Amino acid sequence: MKTERLETYRVSERVLLSRGDVFRARGGPLWKCDNGTKVPLAAKGPFVFQAYCRRGQCEWVEAIDKAGAHTVLHIAGRRRRASPQIVTRPYVIVGKKRPPKKVDAKKAKA
Repeated sequence: MKTERLETYRVSERVLLSRGDVFRARGGPLWKCDNGTKVPLAAKGPFVFQAYCRRGQCEWVEAIDKAGAHTVLHIAGRRRRASPQIVTRPYVIVGKKRPPKKVDAKKAKA
């Protein structure tokens, strides 16, 4: 099966992520302890979008996290578990961070 790699990803009708955009995500995998508590294993954001990939029903976003590490965020499709104690939850992209507003130099001095 061929992996399809795209430089943009449409989150919603109004939000389109392209390479270099900063976004937030929630969800991600959990570790279920023997006593029933759940420990999040999710990567921490904000993230910088790199690419959107799809292979069959499995979809993921390649991004850079706040520590500067390359991160893969699974957003759809079934995944294999490395351990029966891992709960594989998909990430949900919450929103795109807006760029800072430009301040006019003349107005800033006044």
